[in-house]
Amino acid sequence: MGCASAGWPPAGDGRQASEFLFTRLPDAFTSWVFQLVVRKGMGMAKAKSRNTKSASAPAPGAVARAWAGGKLPPAVLLVGAETALREEALKGIRQAAFGTGDGGLNWVVYHGPQNAQEPDALEPATVLDEVCTRPLFGDPNESKVVVVRRADLFVQAHREVLERNIPKIPARTTLVLEVAQPGNFKSTRLYKLLAESGAAIDCAAPEARDFGGGDSPLDVEVERRARALGVDLDPGAVRELLDRSSHSLDMLLEELAKLALALGATEERRVRATAREVAEVCARTRLADPFEFADAVGERDLKRALETLGVIFAHGLGDYKRPGRVVTNENDIAMRLLAAVTYKLTQLQDLRAALDARVPEFEAFKAAKLFGFRQEGARRALRRHTAATLREAMEALLRANLELRSNEGKMEVMERLAWNVCRGVSRAQA
Repeated sequence: MGCASAGWPPAGDGRQASEFLFTRLPDAFTSWVFQLVVRKGMGMAKAKSRNTKSASAPAPGAVARAWAGGKLPPAVLLVGAETALREEALKGIRQAAFGTGDGGLNWVVYHGPQNAQEPDALEPATVLDEVCTRPLFGDPNESKVVVVRRADLFVQAHREVLERNIPKIPARTTLVLEVAQPGNFKSTRLYKLLAESGAAIDCAAPEARDFGGGDSPLDVEVERRARALGVDLDPGAVRELLDRSSHSLDMLLEELAKLALALGATEERRVRATAREVAEVCARTRLADPFEFADAVGERDLKRALETLGVIFAHGLGDYKRPGRVVTNENDIAMRLLAAVTYKLTQLQDLRAALDARVPEFEAFKAAKLFGFRQEGARRALRRHTAATLREAMEALLRANLELRSNEGKMEVMERLAWNVCRGVSRAQA
């Protein structure tokens, strides 16, 4: 059937023509047209992505070298939770802009609001006026840096203003924004604008766990920092330090400095440190996270579960994803522990059901997204559990949830939960 015999073109406007195209013409033809348009669009998108190259931002420790001689971009974003890396990047920016000097009046620091209801919060006009104003008696060719610390809420509230004005920042002037908790900020146009120009410096905390079974990024970073202080750490010494200390890089650097001082290490006089020397010199500052308790309960290791619980309620709850943050409210601690145990037991129930249904272990672990050392932990837990014990554990979990709503002590409720799940099984029997 030709177009003319089908009644083409229809009388009227373009909307009627499009309705005719998708309702009167044969389905095979419209499907072919649709696929052609989609493939064309995908091809153009791929070509555009191939032709668009993003500059890479320097590491926090390489900022001074990468941007030496006043080569700073108009705006720089420091994004990530690790305080030590943000401070290192700021030090590098200052050195790149002013060399060995401190910048004087050309180094200006503002602080963003701590909460959304803060009175007299920092306004974008204040920051942009400072960016566009040169010192009265300064050399016009000198660099100027305006830093907004704690800019999380500032950027969130005034993102569109910053997007419009960053391209207008004068030459030899740089605006630095410090965002510790980015959240969904990385999906915004402002972040993408700075990331594509190589001005978004990643200051995220190095991961303390590696799913591939090798050294974690934090292990590598600690060894590198120790070598810079003249200390060569044995593999056992690295493990001992991470087991004893907080996973905040700030705290680890303090412990490494103490270790170097105690051993008399310098860049010229290198010293090898063992696990014993780390245990003798370094303080125990590490906080337990919720999944340490959940792993102990899941493996029905009552001794380890109660020891971890005691540390948590005595010193607070740590979060390895947000170094330096400590949760001390007992209600918050109890709910976080309960959530972690719920996740762990639910995961074990799914694994046990899959294995009982003759699903290959590899497929079961893959579906549960368990890799590397986590598979070994899951195997240990599954050896101590049957489908019946896991049902009993879930019942104990529900009772604990109800008890937490009463006036009973939170630690007592969690201790009883650990006992109810772990009872009757010891590590020697397993």
